[in-house]
Amino acid sequence: MTKKPILLDETFSDKMGKTNALLAALVRESAPSDIDWNMLKEYAHEGIFGDLFSIGDMFVDTWRDTALSTDYNYHWQLQHIGSVELEDGETLSDRPFLQMHYAHPFGVQFSHQRAFLACPDGLAAGTYYFTIESSWGSNVSAGDVVSFTTTQAVPAGGRVAGCYGAPDQAKANWRIYTYSADGKTILETITPVFSATGTDLGTQKNNTRNGNLNSTQEMAYGWGRWKTSALRQYLNSAAGVGSWWTAQDEWDIAPDQLATKAGFLSGVSEDFLNAIKETKVTTYTNTVQDGGAADITYDKVFIPSLQQMYINPQISGEGEYWERWKRQSGRTSPCAQYTTYPEMKTYAAENHSSAQNVRLRSAYRGGAINTWSVYSSGYVSHGNASNANRFSPAVVL
Repeated sequence: MTKKPILLDETFSDKMGKTNALLAALVRESAPSDIDWNMLKEYAHEGIFGDLFSIGDMFVDTWRDTALSTDYNYHWQLQHIGSVELEDGETLSDRPFLQMHYAHPFGVQFSHQRAFLACPDGLAAGTYYFTIESSWGSNVSAGDVVSFTTTQAVPAGGRVAGCYGAPDQAKANWRIYTYSADGKTILETITPVFSATGTDLGTQKNNTRNGNLNSTQEMAYGWGRWKTSALRQYLNSAAGVGSWWTAQDEWDIAPDQLATKAGFLSGVSEDFLNAIKETKVTTYTNTVQDGGAADITYDKVFIPSLQQMYINPQISGEGEYWERWKRQSGRTSPCAQYTTYPEMKTYAAENHSSAQNVRLRSAYRGGAINTWSVYSSGYVSHGNASNANRFSPAVVL
């Protein structure tokens, strides 16, 4: 069967009428417009999206915080036209990449601070201690001992966390938390002491794991790995409050936002959800603990990498430079790390004059705990995974 060219198709007049309505809607940025996601999906499928729309065009839809029944205008902006790969290996060309022009109305931890002790066989009530191997910041010295006494047994698969923000928090503020096997429920909160008392759990390394002991870095500030991140789970789930996150390993702890927010996809329309593709996303890991290799995920929703933001990456291969960010920068070469670019700021969804710290998915490769961000000043740097920074989600039609 010969497929008719789109210009000869019987439905062309009808399509163009809808297209003209969409084009007219683009100028009304202040309020949601009647976006026909089914039609936009068809244009993407036919490979003509880039012929009909321009880089920078916005499609204003509504996103609902279903936990609070609060609606926000969501400005999906055309960032790039490029190729994507599906999980079955099929490659789709001329696909539109859309990204929220503003920052999401609230932040989500990339990763909660992580457990320092995995308890695959449980942990009997009693007194235990571990020794920190390396100095870090103002409050962690090489050879520091942390001791704690539990009055309740930790179940098989449970975990022990605490000493959050250790290098930046006085020891008087440190606490220990025992957790259920799902990483969601705190069983006991304990004030530690700092002498070698009880059963020796071993030596905690700074940025690598040692048996059931996690690193000091992850204990204090979380894990900067997109594949296992709480933020990735949030963005790709339509589940309700308390249900969109599951532990990714034996040290994982639920993000704080799990208790108050539903998954991101619970706030979009069914037509939008059906229009977006689950595509291959490549993100390189840190080199100190995770080996530095590329993680491959298949995501409906993601956040951009350094490279996609037109910023010089630590390692190439996390996606093409996006044309809209290249134009936004006003540069002919990528933005540099550790440099301020006011033109690269992102403002809040609910207040378009309030610049935000915006998370990227690229790991800072020299540590276990950081991902890159563009800060509210436009400064390009990295920050702790446990910070609940905002973000600007991206999708592919």
